[in-house]
Amino acid sequence: MRWIGISVSALLMTLASVACTRSFDAKYVPSMTPLQQADQLRAVRLGIGKFQDARRSVKADEPQSLSHVSRAGAWRFGLTYGGREMIPVNDLVQALFVEEFGRAGIRSSALPEVLTKDGLPAMRAAGEKASVDHVLGGRIVVFEWENEDKFWYIHSRRSVALEIHLLRVAESSLLLDTVATGTDENDEGMGVLHTTNIDRLLNRVFRLVVFKVVEEVAQKLAMDPRDVHVRVSVSTP
Repeated sequence: MRWIGISVSALLMTLASVACTRSFDAKYVPSMTPLQQADQLRAVRLGIGKFQDARRSVKADEPQSLSHVSRAGAWRFGLTYGGREMIPVNDLVQALFVEEFGRAGIRSSALPEVLTKDGLPAMRAAGEKASVDHVLGGRIVVFEWENEDKFWYIHSRRSVALEIHLLRVAESSLLLDTVATGTDENDEGMGVLHTTNIDRLLNRVFRLVVFKVVEEVAQKLAMDPRDVHVRVSVSTP
């Protein structure tokens, strides 16, 4: 009987752990518009690798932590995108960058490798394999929302920080090594819905980071030997 009791307890703990995750729809609204010289930029081929997920919340022994964007007590929250529940954050970031760079007029494609400046030969090899001129990679340092209970009100904060690494494949030279960040926060007297936090995380904070990254990458592409001149026109939300 004691063995049965222990087994039942273990089963209940496992079920509780599974029940404490929830995936919300990521309703990102693409907002980039074609750059002023989009016709010339279409000659540029940009490969976008998966970003290394370097967030402190990611646990090596918990693969699902790659999908978490917030937590509350025992609960862990993730996002659903493209029909994939609890999509890893680096897959989401890559997919949205590919879409937004394409809307800006830069022909972009997703590369399957996780790529950072720590492996320039790997970045070059991935670029050569995909027949692209430049490779974009980096790290996800922060991508989350957090609600902090202040007793009389809730302080809500959404944050994104990405390391951005851009390589010119032909020369194996690093053109860009920077950090793009965005933060949005406010106080809510009666609390804030998770869906509201998700919308603000994606369509305020991450969108701002996208604008910054596209602008900086476009400026570096202007140094291409083919003399592609780029100006970025951004309409803020």
